[in-house]
Amino acid sequence: MRHISTDGVKSGGATGQFQVPGGQDPKGRKKKKKRRRSIGGMILRFIGCVFCVGIMLCSVAGVLLSMYIVQVTAGDGEVLDLDNQKNKQTTILYDKYGNEYATLTQGENRIWRELSAMPEDLQHAVVAIEDKDFYDNELGINIKRTIGAVLNELTDNAIYGAQQGASTLEQQLVKNLVGDDASSGIAGYMRKVREIFRAIGLANRYSKETILEAYLNTISLTGIVCGMEAGAQEYFGKHVEDLTLSECAVLASITKNPTAYNPFTNPENLIVRRNHVLYEMYTQGYITEDEYNSACAETITLAETSTSEENVTRSSRNSYFTDAVYTQLMSDLQEKLNMTAEEAQSMIFNGGLRVYTTVDPEVQTGIEDALYDSEGVITPLWHEEPVCLRDYPADTSSWDQVQFDENTGLPLTADGLAVYGVEDIPIYEDEENTVLKMGESTDPDYPNDDTVYLCVYERVRTQAAIATLNYDGEILGIGGGVGEKTVDLGTNRATIPHQTGSTMKPIGAYCLALDYKLITYSTPVMDAPYYSAADKRILKEQYSYMDPYSAEAQARSDIWRDWPTNYGNVGGQGNLMLVYDAVRQSYNTVAVRVGNMVGVDFLYNFVHDTLECSYIDAETDMDLGPLVLGSQSRGLTAVQLAGAYGMFYDGTFTTPHYYTEITDYLGNEVLDNTKYINTIQAIDPTTAYIMNRMMVNVLRSGGTASGMAPDSEGIEAVAKTGTTSDYKDYTFAGLTPYYCTALWWGFDRPTNMYDLGGRNGSPIQRVWKSLMEELQADKEPAEFPMPDGVITRQFDTTTGAIVSGGGATGYYTEDNLPEDLASTEDPYAALAQQAAEGAQTATDATSTAE
Repeated sequence: MRHISTDGVKSGGATGQFQVPGGQDPKGRKKKKKRRRSIGGMILRFIGCVFCVGIMLCSVAGVLLSMYIVQVTAGDGEVLDLDNQKNKQTTILYDKYGNEYATLTQGENRIWRELSAMPEDLQHAVVAIEDKDFYDNELGINIKRTIGAVLNELTDNAIYGAQQGASTLEQQLVKNLVGDDASSGIAGYMRKVREIFRAIGLANRYSKETILEAYLNTISLTGIVCGMEAGAQEYFGKHVEDLTLSECAVLASITKNPTAYNPFTNPENLIVRRNHVLYEMYTQGYITEDEYNSACAETITLAETSTSEENVTRSSRNSYFTDAVYTQLMSDLQEKLNMTAEEAQSMIFNGGLRVYTTVDPEVQTGIEDALYDSEGVITPLWHEEPVCLRDYPADTSSWDQVQFDENTGLPLTADGLAVYGVEDIPIYEDEENTVLKMGESTDPDYPNDDTVYLCVYERVRTQAAIATLNYDGEILGIGGGVGEKTVDLGTNRATIPHQTGSTMKPIGAYCLALDYKLITYSTPVMDAPYYSAADKRILKEQYSYMDPYSAEAQARSDIWRDWPTNYGNVGGQGNLMLVYDAVRQSYNTVAVRVGNMVGVDFLYNFVHDTLECSYIDAETDMDLGPLVLGSQSRGLTAVQLAGAYGMFYDGTFTTPHYYTEITDYLGNEVLDNTKYINTIQAIDPTTAYIMNRMMVNVLRSGGTASGMAPDSEGIEAVAKTGTTSDYKDYTFAGLTPYYCTALWWGFDRPTNMYDLGGRNGSPIQRVWKSLMEELQADKEPAEFPMPDGVITRQFDTTTGAIVSGGGATGYYTEDNLPEDLASTEDPYAALAQQAAEGAQTATDATSTAE
């Protein structure tokens, strides 16, 4: 054990402290004085500590920032894939002549063009005004301008006196593609941080040329217009490669503030901005002084096809034809290319498709003008209809439970959705339109539902539809409603089926009976109901709810009626009527008897399968009423009706179609629609022509559309009218050698129009007459081609028999002439025989005298 000696050490008393006399330590050394720390050293040490802490904090912040950037940019791969951006562009529709007709876009109208197609003046204009260091700055951001902008922001613009922009073209492109637009506060600063990192990444991955091409194709201009090609077409009506220097500067000017520099609303501001862009191009050496002065002096001339009003509020307001093409594309891409609905929609709006349609802009414009109806040709008939609140049955609900929109004052469903549609007209109890008309009603949209609901009311008017095709099945134009078209993809009545009425007679009963040689042009047929009341087959309207085959119904004799009867209750007395005259006057009795000759199965197969009338239903429409008189459960669309009537040109039927081909923006085939377009010889050409000649009479004296033939000199026209039971629908089919047109007039929810003033279909007949006169004003005289095999003969208008002279002209084939050809019952033949015999007697008498 080691011991420490304490000898010679005095105790310090109770405290136990050692005391060293004279300030010496036990060894006799002098005690050192404590050194004082200098202030400078303390400051340096403090700075060092702060620096170390700062480094650590910066490291932590760097890690956190890196994690943040990785997180917020995780989905940027596809968005900032500039190669993929070429595919995200507007779909273009071309008309039948190969000209651009319309675009299909969702939010942006963008048409991609390669950089090589962009004029150098346009490239230089954008670089000069937006990022003059673009070609020299490889980093993708401008560090000096970024730091300056930050300091200026922190000092409340004290350094530069105004807010400074620091964005390079790479940064602007990032903003355009990502849509990251936070602009103030912390969110604004963080957006800028994200933008900087994204721009650096973009600059590292792509060349300047690729970045500039993407910028020029995605930059936002006015409204939905994006990119320089779309802008060139919108403002100047030309392709981007055809722009002048001044026009290039105009497009580069708009990008700074599309509202302030809108060419249609602020042309004065735009001129000042354009001249500034040109000055920057001049000072940076892109153009000469002469080019600068010349471009500044150039007047900005906008495309004549655009109006200021259209472009201030430009939305993708499409024609009914364009709407129909979109609907057809959605269907075809799913059915023929096995896409999902989401994939098809994305392909249409972002895939840059090129769709080669059948539209004739002149025809489409003519139809739109006709249906705009500025002259009131289509008589507006109005009535009220209930709008049921199906969440509120009347027996268990009260109006206190119904919620109303705070802005419109209109009722909402239980899920908060609008009860009224965008085109509906609410009915109010007062002139100030503050108190809605309310009531209770069953829902007319659900005829099998007898529940009574709370309801409001809407005011509805008659509507109309038109479809015009050529004889190759090409849909040249359609119109789906009366008045101004205000919404896209709304109700398109040209593609909605309606009952056809008597326009069904030629495309089923008459043409097949003629084709099967069951009738001729002048065959006499009994004008009498097919069923009498005594047959107990057809119920009176008020008893239609009963089962006609039930014991209860069969036991009664007062609930039955004759069927069919003729329009206006004319005829029907059992007299003979010739086929051509039955067509001219649209007699139902004769048509049904002719249809019965053909047979219901043959009628259905022909109309549904051969003529592709897809809404004809095998369960509900397999009867003479639907297939002959047009009382179908659903009916035909105007497009289908016009397509079916197209066979009366030469007997061929071709599937009505809106387009022939789809390619991508590079011209690669996406879908060849011609593979799905059928052309078939539906009826013999001679049958087509003889039916055609029968329908000529419809437009002549005594016909159901007498006086409605177009005043188109030397151009033939034929037609057929149609009226459904209770006057709920009026249809019309009109043909010329150039166009085949079908029209419909009625309420969207079928309603008796007779008591409202709609006594016949003359309004749509006048529309067709006027439309044809307009479209055919400059066309050559033309007749329907008479095929080989058709012969003309004179026939007796009472018996239908062929006569040697007098009578009327009929159209036949050699193997299908009236049976009583040259019969002794022919009064003209008898007179001719008597005359011949008389002449022979006189000759014999003369010879005897000689």
